[in-house]
Amino acid sequence: MKVPWTPRYSLSLLILLSSVLIICNGQDYGTPTEDGAGGGEPPPEMAGCNGIFMSYSFGSREREYPHVKNVTAQSWAFKSSAMIVNAGKEALTGWQMFIGFRHKELIVSATGASPMDGDFPLDASNGTTFVGSPNTDLKTSIETAGDFTQISTNIEITGTLFGVAKGVTPMPRTLKLMNDGWECPAAKRKGGSMNVCCKRNPKFKVKTGPKTKFAPRRHGDLNIVYDVLQSFGSNYLAQVTIDNENPLGRLDRWNLTWEWTRGEIINTMRGAYTYKRDPSECLYSRAGQYYKDLDFSQVMNCQKKPAISDLPPERKDDEVTGKLPFCCKNGTLLPPLMDPSKSRSMFQLQVFKLPPDLNRTALYPPQHWKIDGVLNPQYKCGPPVRVDPSQFPDSSGLPAVTYAIASWQVVCNITKPKAQASRCCVSFSAFYNNSAIPCNTCACGCNDIDTTTCNADRNPLLLPPDALLVPFDNRTLKAKAWAKQNHMPIPKKLPCPDNCGVSINWHVNTDYRNGWTARLTVFNWRDFAFEDWFVAVEMGKASPGYENVYSFNGTRVPPNNRTVMFQGLRDMNYLVGQVNGTNPLRDPPVPGKQQSVISFTKKNIKGLNIPAGDGFPTKLFFNGEECALPKHFPKKSLGHRHGISVLMSLVFAMAAAFALMMD
Repeated sequence: MKVPWTPRYSLSLLILLSSVLIICNGQDYGTPTEDGAGGGEPPPEMAGCNGIFMSYSFGSREREYPHVKNVTAQSWAFKSSAMIVNAGKEALTGWQMFIGFRHKELIVSATGASPMDGDFPLDASNGTTFVGSPNTDLKTSIETAGDFTQISTNIEITGTLFGVAKGVTPMPRTLKLMNDGWECPAAKRKGGSMNVCCKRNPKFKVKTGPKTKFAPRRHGDLNIVYDVLQSFGSNYLAQVTIDNENPLGRLDRWNLTWEWTRGEIINTMRGAYTYKRDPSECLYSRAGQYYKDLDFSQVMNCQKKPAISDLPPERKDDEVTGKLPFCCKNGTLLPPLMDPSKSRSMFQLQVFKLPPDLNRTALYPPQHWKIDGVLNPQYKCGPPVRVDPSQFPDSSGLPAVTYAIASWQVVCNITKPKAQASRCCVSFSAFYNNSAIPCNTCACGCNDIDTTTCNADRNPLLLPPDALLVPFDNRTLKAKAWAKQNHMPIPKKLPCPDNCGVSINWHVNTDYRNGWTARLTVFNWRDFAFEDWFVAVEMGKASPGYENVYSFNGTRVPPNNRTVMFQGLRDMNYLVGQVNGTNPLRDPPVPGKQQSVISFTKKNIKGLNIPAGDGFPTKLFFNGEECALPKHFPKKSLGHRHGISVLMSLVFAMAAAFALMMD
């Protein structure tokens, strides 16, 4: 059949071909979005993966200032990207992607994900685990009809790395999925990219328990839950619950901060307050432009990163700000072992939202949570993870259960203090040695001290035991006189102070055949008191021998019972602060002090040697904070050396006399 080739037929064919091209180009794998979901065409290596596919690609790097000749000390700004895709037939809830960085990487930002190990900037020199934010779950291609935005997440990473020569591509050591029940082979690397396909372990037994729609709740040292109780178009009511679950964890005057990522503001609060209340910040913000008729002088806070604290006890029954369970304890969170009723804090806040989130279901929790106390453990908080809604008893008193509209969990864990970053320190002394070993130099940091006047790296000078009662500034004369008396060298540049607000002295009091005793003394150098204080001691080999404490309450800490917690008795649970001496012009200030003797037995403990170090704690905590221990402990070596010298003198004298007699 001959087709008449006229201009009208030519135009029709052109329109048909254009439509076919548009239809073909419309079926892709989505485009990158602000939250990191989606991300262009899938890599070709993913075609053979029937599980969870992950990839990492190094982008670029630029030399940073300062420019140094030492390659290992030179810093580079780098950019890279990572991808996780659910290419299997099983949904992945709460995905966790570990990237094994190994070039002292400092991660500054990451889109589409948050690190579990803390907030940005993050030290990732030993690798870090990313979780989805806000896309925490990866659905399957089957249930989404191949929607790449729902089955994958892209992570754009920016950071700094060190010690890599120009011609070397700095790649991670490994790439793996951290979720339970998944196995990952060694990642395949090609040039500046690496990938891995992880599959279900068929032998893995799923823990029996109630099925959850969202990620299962986890356990940590400090668990924070962000519950949405009521939701409206432009605002919602949230409740924050903080639970202390560590037997030695504690917070005093806790201070909680987070970051609003969508322009939210706090209109009112109950059970807590924010430190700053500045209406001008609201008027000149996006909220001020949208809520034109709102009286911002009554708004609680419009900061992007508000600082929140607990109310004092006298506000507990206040009709406006109080009347909430577990609130108003002046920010005290005790270990559950001490008082379960004081191991939880709670407050509520009314949050106003901004466009485009003006509907009841547009709910986003704040990110980058941080919590801290006055003299307590240091916590690292992970990102908020969506969990099944919390359950509450029905307010009407009926045997019914009320559910939150939405819930997120933030898990915070205690981190071990870095060197010269503790908040308390320990000194050692013993009955068999005249000198006391004071707290380490700069045990609690020397950032605020002019180190040109003292040496931050030198070991502290030995002291007479009574000098431990004297503030550091008044110890210099005692330390020099003691060194001169005992023929010890005195450096021209003396060591810096320990700078700790609380110090603990551990003194080995006696040592006999069947047992031994120690004296524990707590010094408070701060100008405020500690209520319900506690000290926890881990003794290593000597732990099973703990018998009794005579002026404190002593409790073994489960589950291993190798740590003993000491608390003040009912009328001794208040550790007062430092006060002036009897004559302030002449006498130095006097620290607050609590003291008790502790007895131990040696029965059924083989090889226990108290002077050799078994009589000193391996770890010591004050109010949950791990205190810095001295690098050495008092020894008997000096006395032994004198004994040997006398014996050898007698031997030589007898030998000389015998020789003279022979002559």
